[in-house]
Amino acid sequence: MILIRIFDIKETMAWLLMKDGFDSWLLEEAQVTTFARLSMQGHRNMGWYDGDERERYPHMPDCIYWKEAKSIFFSYIKGKRTPSQFQISLRLSKEDAVSRLGEQMAGPDVDFLLHLRFEQGKLSAVTGCSYHAFTMDKQAEFAWDEAAQEMLRELQIGFEKVS
Repeated sequence: MILIRIFDIKETMAWLLMKDGFDSWLLEEAQVTTFARLSMQGHRNMGWYDGDERERYPHMPDCIYWKEAKSIFFSYIKGKRTPSQFQISLRLSKEDAVSRLGEQMAGPDVDFLLHLRFEQGKLSAVTGCSYHAFTMDKQAEFAWDEAAQEMLRELQIGFEKVS
């Protein structure tokens, strides 16, 4: 787990809200505070989908994709004032995890997380791994820390690793 200070807030927000840089990520949760707090839980309500939809998409993930939620988030914060704070917790989809980290690292027992937090005019990100089984091996965590930084470089977002 590392803390990343993001310098390029405007570019990061463009990738989050207007471009497709994070669209394939899964939303764990998001909160934003403007005149009131808006909170979104990303867990998909499978009971809401009819039988045809569940049949057409049998491998729907347990959480919604960020692309399904970002327009709601964007419409809530757009305006002349920036939010007082927000936090967005995203999980790398299994397909993207395999693509970025390889089949061996991105096994079924680990999820790769990115927590974005905007507060007091500063934006930061924290990487994390959620293990489904106990392990002493931190290889996946270290690989994810490097992959997350590489992803920010690919998006040309200015940042520094704090810890």
